[in-house]
Amino acid sequence: MSIDPGQTASYSTAARIGRWIIPAIPFGWTWIPDFGIQKGGENVTPSNVYLQEDELLAGDQLVLYIHAQIAIMKRTFKDPVIAGPVPSQFRGAEDSSMLMLKHQPMNQMSVFQVQHYMRNDRWIGVVTLTTLESELLKVRPDFEQFLKLLRIAPPPEPAPTASIASPYRGR
Repeated sequence: MSIDPGQTASYSTAARIGRWIIPAIPFGWTWIPDFGIQKGGENVTPSNVYLQEDELLAGDQLVLYIHAQIAIMKRTFKDPVIAGPVPSQFRGAEDSSMLMLKHQPMNQMSVFQVQHYMRNDRWIGVVTLTTLESELLKVRPDFEQFLKLLRIAPPPEPAPTASIASPYRGR
């Protein structure tokens, strides 16, 4: 990954979180290992982009996974406003959707989340932008730029199975 925000690294030197390949971060954002990126400022609540992975436990439908996530959101946040999911496109994903969530934590500031879900086989990747509603228009272009650069690595190769030579072979 490029040390300088806004500069692109080659895929071999890019940072990784699981299967996520992060070749660059937008200018003004900070890399947080094993989490994603963050943009802060003086007297501003930081905005975050969190990268995570999960696995489908049954079937191959991303929409069922997202509906389970929505059920969790409804139990977690008081009076959440949820828009979506809506189909989206992401290079390297077999299926992808976007969901938006607005809620108010204890300090009564409106928090806005934009979540992108991607599926390859049973792997699920989730990219979540979390920001104050008042900051959304300022950080959304950087988030969109980050999404365009972000890549999904192919699944790891299965370990080769060792063949056991039988002492009885050929007798």
